[in-house]
Amino acid sequence: LIDEHGKMELASERFGDAVRALFERPVPIVAAVQAARHPLTDALKRKPGVSTTRLTRANRDRLPGEVAQRLRAGI
Repeated sequence: LIDEHGKMELASERFGDAVRALFERPVPIVAAVQAARHPLTDALKRKPGVSTTRLTRANRDRLPGEVAQRLRAGI
């Protein structure tokens, strides 16, 4: 679980290296990523098997359950 890929985190080369390494491992990952374009997050979103969901006021309460269900199902 990566709480945030925001402006401050993306400024850290060590953070970027750690995230890239994590995405190379065969483990499920749930990450909150800024909507703004950035080379690191754009590349991660394009990786095979990665899906994205925009967090909104309308879905924020049900999203944790949906993510948990997807993780249990191996999606």
